[in-house]
Amino acid sequence: MQPDLTNVETPDWIAGGSALLLFIALFLPWVHLRLSSGFTGLKGLSLNFGPSFGWIQILSVLAVVAVLALTIFDVDLPFPTGLAYLGAGGLSVLLTILVILLRPIGGTIGISGFSKIPWYGAFIGLIAGVGILVGGFMKWQGQRY
Repeated sequence: MQPDLTNVETPDWIAGGSALLLFIALFLPWVHLRLSSGFTGLKGLSLNFGPSFGWIQILSVLAVVAVLALTIFDVDLPFPTGLAYLGAGGLSVLLTILVILLRPIGGTIGISGFSKIPWYGAFIGLIAGVGILVGGFMKWQGQRY
């Protein structure tokens, strides 16, 4: 069984590239915490945090990479390849939206001058998750480009 890149279609490349981008985004800051007033000596303190559901999103990335590798080696799967991409992309988008919407609110502790906002890693992760979804949808529809 030899690897054959002619088996890989455009939707596979889109999903695989987006999975790589999501993997890189997992190492970027997803939430930014800033204290602008309140504590003496801590004024101007700024902290960044990673993703809340990073380990689940790593499983999504691994699923996309595994399906892509099986496609390269021309292994027939018992389920549609696009469905695997759709599931991994949907999970990534859902968890990223949860981080963007809920995590900043979850850390509010009622201190004046305390702000907790989504940071650029979360938005890059969202774009990557949507890319996996788009690749999965294109593959599931059976379109060749």
